[in-house]
Amino acid sequence: MKRLIALIVILFGLFFSVCAQSDRDIYVVAVGVSDYENISDLNLPEQDAKDIAELYKTKTQHVILITGRYATKDRIKQALRDQFARADEDDMIVFSFSGHGYQGGICPYDMTNQQSSGIAYQEIRNILKQSRAKCKIIFADACFSGGLRTNNGQSDSSLKEDDSNVLLFLSSRGGETSIESPFMVNGVFTKYLLRGLRGGADYNFDRKITAKELFDFVHQGVVEKSDDKQHPVMWGNFDDTWVLMQW
Repeated sequence: MKRLIALIVILFGLFFSVCAQSDRDIYVVAVGVSDYENISDLNLPEQDAKDIAELYKTKTQHVILITGRYATKDRIKQALRDQFARADEDDMIVFSFSGHGYQGGICPYDMTNQQSSGIAYQEIRNILKQSRAKCKIIFADACFSGGLRTNNGQSDSSLKEDDSNVLLFLSSRGGETSIESPFMVNGVFTKYLLRGLRGGADYNFDRKITAKELFDFVHQGVVEKSDDKQHPVMWGNFDDTWVLMQW
């Protein structure tokens, strides 16, 4: 009986440490769009994407950076398919986007006033599902990015069942804008996201940044910096102890 209990404890621990393995590989697609073809421009998203890419290059050689006019709908989706198809079961995949957003999706370079020209969360979700990786992360620094938790602006009650092992870390609630300032290098969310992943969120000094540590750090920083106007959201089926970055 004692052996059986010990085995169960070990298996339980292995299940929740899927995203804590130090020997895993990381596959990243970082996208930023500042100058849009058809809609209003932004200032900082391309620098956001470049800084996210540089951070992950310290951990993996599998980083794709797409910015500006190259970040079309078709190119982004193809990059996600190609990059994430290379990941094995024990690896982590990360999609980072900075730019305009709408309820239920993100705006590529060639976005028009037609919502169908955007990349709906459902499309991103379907691509993520095809990857063998168990650990899947989406970072989105975009206005209304909390709306990524919905489909076409409508609540999706099946989201958690469909998105096992997907962590969505979104810069703002569904009805909020995501703040950028000409006096900053990065958007407010990306600023604290980078700080947290670089070690600022390591509250217990174990050199591992968990999901809960990162959320607590980023949420506090963004809320304070925005004077309580912007509130990051973390969503999905994941364990608080998932290790998102290890130093």
